[in-house]
Amino acid sequence: MKLLFSILAAVFFFSASAYAQDVNLGVIRAEAQKIPVTVFDISDEAGMKGLKDIARDVLNADLRRTQLFYLVDVEKLGIDIKVNSEPSKEVIKKMGSFGVSAAVWARLSLKGKELVLEGNLYDGVSGDNVMNKRYFGSEQLLRNMVHRFVDEIMLRYSGAKGIAGTRIAFVSDRSGDKEIYLMDYDGSNPKKITADRAIKLSPAWSPDGRWLAYTSYKDDNPDIYVLDLETSNRWKMLGFEGLNISPAWSPNGEHLAFTLSRDGNSEIYIVRRDGSDLRRLTYDPATDVSPSWSPNGREIVFNSDRGGTPQLYIMNADGTNARRLTFWGDYNTSPAWSPKGDKVAFVSRIDNRFRICTINPDGSFFMQLTDGKASDENPKWSPDGRHIVFSSNRNTRKDIYIMNADGSDAERLTSDGSNNASPSWSP
Repeated sequence: MKLLFSILAAVFFFSASAYAQDVNLGVIRAEAQKIPVTVFDISDEAGMKGLKDIARDVLNADLRRTQLFYLVDVEKLGIDIKVNSEPSKEVIKKMGSFGVSAAVWARLSLKGKELVLEGNLYDGVSGDNVMNKRYFGSEQLLRNMVHRFVDEIMLRYSGAKGIAGTRIAFVSDRSGDKEIYLMDYDGSNPKKITADRAIKLSPAWSPDGRWLAYTSYKDDNPDIYVLDLETSNRWKMLGFEGLNISPAWSPNGEHLAFTLSRDGNSEIYIVRRDGSDLRRLTYDPATDVSPSWSPNGREIVFNSDRGGTPQLYIMNADGTNARRLTFWGDYNTSPAWSPKGDKVAFVSRIDNRFRICTINPDGSFFMQLTDGKASDENPKWSPDGRHIVFSSNRNTRKDIYIMNADGSDAERLTSDGSNNASPSWSP
């Protein structure tokens, strides 16, 4: 059950599992507004041990995470999905007669020493093959090939770019120092990308996915660096005495917002991408930190204790018209504006623990997404606005989790025994 808090203090309850698969008189009733789809077994002509199972598991998980598709087990209807060849048109149409809208079948083969994944999508009504894609690469790239195929399916049905090919940056102490790592959106293929042997904080992706801004104590001061992920070049963008923290790229990638304490207390500033035209946006004796841009670039949400306790505020991108956003609770921090512009995710202290919550930018519909005995922090949105990544100590140490934007289907991504925090989702 999830708690919903509104400004009027009304409390509602809902169940994230309100819909379930029903097989009734041979007719499939799918989850509301989801597309019923069946995945046939992977045909393995490559004969490389274990790859078929990996491809099938990744394919099913990717489709489920889209929140667009509903996976139907048609074996309950007497249809065999364990086939080594392309399913016939008659079988696809039979599935369609039960309400299955689409079917997916893939084949693994070899072309020389290169692995080939052929992905096929079928229409459940006509039985026609409506999409055929081939991906080439090494065995190590199989997961990536499946991700790309699912993103193609997502694009065909929704007209929007999928997230299966995205990555998550995060901070981990698995090497003994707090370094920045990248991993696939599902937690696979973690890779360390910094090695300064110094504390790192708050990685932030540029809108084109090329640059990663972050704070490092490399020179014994919290300075902001930028890493070019294409060339591996990095440079110090901001190194004023005191705090240089919480970087956030503008939606067009032309500016970076952040916090400096160069003037005695923490204030929000912006600077051009090349480091020029430094401008201060906030002028308040309070602590102002953690800026996050609206998707249209016209406003910035940030955290301030100017009202006595840490709360969220919104201001115009030039620093004018600052107004308070949160009034419920005495500790609300770490705002992240959704890509759709309709929500702000943040951390609220409730019952002496940190919870991930959301609120509308007009201050309405305060919604608590997480609960339990743990503390949940550092929320960031997926680029499609359907998911939130966050860190939590629900398994003693801090780990990275993702969940649907309504708080359902939380999934742990890291489990290596180290502390993993400060996630940031790539575009």
